[in-house]
Amino acid sequence: MTTIRSEAVVVGSGAGGSVMAFRLAAAGMRVNVVERGPWLHPRQMSHDEPAMIARLYKDGGAQTNVDADMFVLQGDCVGGSTVLTNAVCFRMPESVRQSFAAHGFDLPPGELANAFDRVEGVIGVAPLPTDVHNPATWRLTDGLRRIGAPAGGFHKAMQDCIGCGYCNIGCRYGKKLDAAQTWIPMAIARGANVIPELEVVRIEHRKGHVVGLVAHERQTGQKVRIVADVYVLAGGAINTPELLLRSGLHRGRAGKRTSFNAGAIVFGEFPEPLDGWKGDQMCVHSLHDDFVIEQIQNPPVSLALTLPGFFGDHAARMRRFRHLAALGVLVPTQPTGEVYLGLGHRLVRPLFDHADIRFRMGPRDMAAFRSGCRTAAAAMLAAGARRVFVPSGTDPVIERPEDLTRIDAAMRTQTDLMGFGSSHPQGGACAGSDPRRDVVAPDFRVRGLRNLYVADASLFPHSVKVNPMLSIMAVADLAANRITGTRAQSEVTEGPAFRSRERLAGRT
Repeated sequence: MTTIRSEAVVVGSGAGGSVMAFRLAAAGMRVNVVERGPWLHPRQMSHDEPAMIARLYKDGGAQTNVDADMFVLQGDCVGGSTVLTNAVCFRMPESVRQSFAAHGFDLPPGELANAFDRVEGVIGVAPLPTDVHNPATWRLTDGLRRIGAPAGGFHKAMQDCIGCGYCNIGCRYGKKLDAAQTWIPMAIARGANVIPELEVVRIEHRKGHVVGLVAHERQTGQKVRIVADVYVLAGGAINTPELLLRSGLHRGRAGKRTSFNAGAIVFGEFPEPLDGWKGDQMCVHSLHDDFVIEQIQNPPVSLALTLPGFFGDHAARMRRFRHLAALGVLVPTQPTGEVYLGLGHRLVRPLFDHADIRFRMGPRDMAAFRSGCRTAAAAMLAAGARRVFVPSGTDPVIERPEDLTRIDAAMRTQTDLMGFGSSHPQGGACAGSDPRRDVVAPDFRVRGLRNLYVADASLFPHSVKVNPMLSIMAVADLAANRITGTRAQSEVTEGPAFRSRERLAGRT
């Protein structure tokens, strides 16, 4: 068995792991970053949706809950899910921060604001330029405003975006400032080492101390042992609890209280071609108390996978691809889900050697989702849609405002839905002050282990409500302060966004 040694090891290279790797390396530590997925350069990416989904997503994009009525999308590559997002950046709402504090996971507002400033500077967060808005944007914006719903543009982590519309399968042009384009190369420049396609399967621990990680190379199956002084779990809200459970840690707590930003897509068919594919996928959003509406103008394969309808109806709708606009409805769910090691893990190893996910939306979440779908459908009609398709297996077609009442009967429970899922799993190794409930202490340390920390979305006591990438990065930045015992500088003066600002400043 090969042994790899360093001062610190970070398991996972996504939003949390990449920030942590940079911060630890910047503090002078020798760091290994372990990633189960491959390392792809933008030149290795393409607009071939089936090929890229199979290559970049966990389980080839086929990860679902145990009832198979909800997909859970996660990245499986260096940079993690940040490589596959639309680069949408929201700061954690203050109401969410206060709720986390009530759970004993207190993120001081001043420190958190400083962390947001730092990470936004690194990934170049700025308003999405209107010249890359897709042509459906103004119609949807008008529709939302006509029904009295708020409508705003997105802030994103991009640099000179060309608006190709294929963000969810990576950026072949290198314009998206995801973790693989920013934090990871910055960490390497500070001496960190990144090891792709190496999957950690067990934490070795004795007497309250982690003594090593057991991993295997995904290409060869060779076993590897990783030894360090400090260990950080940043594999995400599914993989971090799974690794704890595999290692016999916090059974009965790890994997519990999993939440999501979960939802599905409402489609509008317009009389004239909108050509929503010509530009960025996500250009307008509408924030509400219990749900979020976000434009999501997917390319053909992804759109077909989520478009309601069967057989001939579905084919006819796809032939009207140029006429379709789309609004995703997301609900910040209650933390009632669970990640656990089920029968597949116990009986058919190694063929199905990963965790199961149990989740069912309760009445409160379903009511919020129905409300969001009614709002999105009403906005489509107000924008001039001839027909609206809602994500239900009974496929009610909405053609006039009085048809909106049909949505409630068509969406009674989660089993009624089509194309339902989440790209934002959260919780499962929740942080807080109650040792009987919380896996992680407020100082980001796994309870009972002196040298094991967590820095990803599994920390969140409940859903952060908005797209979580920026919040994960900021929280990881705070966690790095605790681990290193140092405060980060007010601005990170490296990375592509900083160099771009320097060049612009030099021209003025």
